[in-house]
Amino acid sequence: MKKISLFLLLLLITNCDNGYKKEINLIDLVPTNPILLVKYNSTKEIDAEIFHKNFSSLLNYKSDSISKKFLDKPVLISYHKIGKNEIQSIIYSEQKNVINNINIKDSVKYNGFTIKRIVNEHNEYYNTIKNGIYIESKSKLLIENSLRNSNHIYTEKSGDLKKLYNISSSNISLLISNNFSKYLKNSTISKLFQTSAISDWIQFDIELNQNKITLNGIGFQRDSIFKKINVLKDINPSLSIINKIIPSNFKQFKRIAYNHSKIISNLENKISINELKKVMNDSLLYDINEIGKIFFENDTISTISVKSNELLESLIQNNSNASYIYRNNKIHEFNKKLFKTKIPFEDFKISKKNYGTLIENILILSNSKNSIENIILNFNNNSTLNKSSRFKKNYDNIPQKSNLLNVYNLSHFDTVLFKDYNLKQENYSFWINHLSIEKNIIYITHSIAKSEKEINVLGPKILFNLKLNDGIFLKPKWMKNYVTKKKELITQDNKNNLYLISSLGEIIWKKNLKSKIIGEITQIDLYKNGRLQYAFNTEKSFMILDKNGKEVKKIDHKKNAKVLGLSVFDYDKNKNYRFLICYDDQIKMLDSKMKIVRGFNKNNIKHKITNSPKHFTIGSKDYLIINTEKKLYITDRRGNIRIKVPENLNVSGNEIYINKNSILTIDNDNNLIRINLNGKISKKPLPLESKYSITSNNKNTIYISENILNINNKNIEIKYGNYSKPKLFNNEFVSVTNFDESKVYLFDTNGDSIDHFPIFGNSIIDVTINNKKNKLITVCGDENEILTYYLD
Repeated sequence: MKKISLFLLLLLITNCDNGYKKEINLIDLVPTNPILLVKYNSTKEIDAEIFHKNFSSLLNYKSDSISKKFLDKPVLISYHKIGKNEIQSIIYSEQKNVINNINIKDSVKYNGFTIKRIVNEHNEYYNTIKNGIYIESKSKLLIENSLRNSNHIYTEKSGDLKKLYNISSSNISLLISNNFSKYLKNSTISKLFQTSAISDWIQFDIELNQNKITLNGIGFQRDSIFKKINVLKDINPSLSIINKIIPSNFKQFKRIAYNHSKIISNLENKISINELKKVMNDSLLYDINEIGKIFFENDTISTISVKSNELLESLIQNNSNASYIYRNNKIHEFNKKLFKTKIPFEDFKISKKNYGTLIENILILSNSKNSIENIILNFNNNSTLNKSSRFKKNYDNIPQKSNLLNVYNLSHFDTVLFKDYNLKQENYSFWINHLSIEKNIIYITHSIAKSEKEINVLGPKILFNLKLNDGIFLKPKWMKNYVTKKKELITQDNKNNLYLISSLGEIIWKKNLKSKIIGEITQIDLYKNGRLQYAFNTEKSFMILDKNGKEVKKIDHKKNAKVLGLSVFDYDKNKNYRFLICYDDQIKMLDSKMKIVRGFNKNNIKHKITNSPKHFTIGSKDYLIINTEKKLYITDRRGNIRIKVPENLNVSGNEIYINKNSILTIDNDNNLIRINLNGKISKKPLPLESKYSITSNNKNTIYISENILNINNKNIEIKYGNYSKPKLFNNEFVSVTNFDESKVYLFDTNGDSIDHFPIFGNSIIDVTINNKKNKLITVCGDENEILTYYLD
């Protein structure tokens, strides 16, 4: 009996000893219904303080530094709803991990514990000690809830939370409930973390450095509580096929791996028998591998990848009302809904779409034929997501196969978000949200990485294509928005509508001018205040419009006068403009106040003018070039002859340039003409008999005839065709367009072809550089189509 009593005593002591040494888990003190928890293994790591500060900002929650308050042992912060919309945090750590630098104002006893009220110059908060654990909060109520025995209730839901808490392994772990997204101040970020359709709790291990942020998450799929994600149960993760048709100018893309048999199994007892029969009897749905959606600024495209095209092609033909060919692809117009059965996954339902096409084994559906054309255009040009080196670099950070994938193009993200965290938006290209399911475990990854410079292995990418209602009359030209500093396009259609178009292809305004523009549009600063206007001649008027398309000045031409283009001179670079309105038989010169300039000698010009006058400055002297049907005139700014040119110099109708401080052109007998500043003329016969076109500046000379392009004395043989006049851009690029084959060629000024050219285009191009240092190239596509490419 004594031996038994001794054994029981030893057992009791042993059990008491084990209870004493048992490590206290911080989560056991968390009050009920937390919204989220953040666990730091050490607050002394530099990423911990950065994350704490930025994360508090996302919650719009003011918090103190954690690195100054704690040593290097774990800290747990739990956030709870207090009142209607307010959240408050409560912090836990071992007592010996706390840096004691406090000013105790008073204290109160509660449930056998002492709650101290601490006041410093910034905040008032409360703390206490329970079982050797330091507890702190600005909410006394949360402290009391933590001290009571009624804290965290062990339901299946909270049991998942504790399991997730215990498997977290990184220095920073984030555990979010399905209510978490409601408390994020930024609506864009809030949408990214809406998890109510996935799991009650998800735990993320945070990897944070100067080049990337990765959240590797895990959650549990429960059959007892049906959520949307349960529809995808037991479907194997797969590679995305659809990403090869996603244009580089997309806003968001999402896809799911699809297996119709598995989905039917998952939906049994979840939908009505009639609905289930409809879904089961649609043979086409069994052929689907993947469903996706592509979001743009003004449209959403549905996409479906299938195993075989046979059923799909038959369905398209039976429902096609009309069709047309665009870039060798047939686009169908549908008179009724293509899919009779509703796709049993709400986020990917396919509503009635008016237009569709097939690219390989991918069906593309949209309510806008322009959107379909944009997909085809980018696919043919290799300007797609799967070809982007930046995307590939980002995607390497996460598993390749997914059940659910979301990709966000950060160039369309909220700019305020980047400014709030002192990040340069152009340094980040994609936010990738990846989800896969394996054996009732959900793996979620969020990844955002700093982008390296895009490796230009595939040439220019389509920024946008825009179709106007009518054919294009005036070739689109880049202009500068003086407010945003961004580039915009200006063009006119065949019905005299003038358009200003953003660099994303959105029409900013449209104005009917009643007549066609003659010559080019020039941007000016009429009032010398940095606010730019557009100046041009139409068949009927000289006009100046402001950036919103409102008339600033308008002067009508003489009735039946044949007007040439407008020339704008700024002699001394002081914005005291001279506007030369040129008719075939006279010149009218106006100043910035629209008054006729006196003292310009028009009497020296004795023949009909063929080209808009040009102005050049060489040294300290001005040279006005006025080409007429019988003679070339070179005058000073007052119209007095500066260089006498003989009448037998046959250059009528040809453009005149300054090159190496002499005047350069081609005559009508195919001679390269050079006139020095003393009037001496030299002629260099050009080899071909066909007519030449020329362009030049002080450093470069380019001319073309037949299929021979000469760039700075280097002959380049290109394919025979009907070519545009060459155009020179910023001493860097030379372009010509083959109208017969709708191809745009681009060369550098050494005569070397730019990689991945020619590209598709039907007009002379215009090139500019945007604020991201990308080169933007605009050209006409079809009769009423504007194409804009960008080149890194």
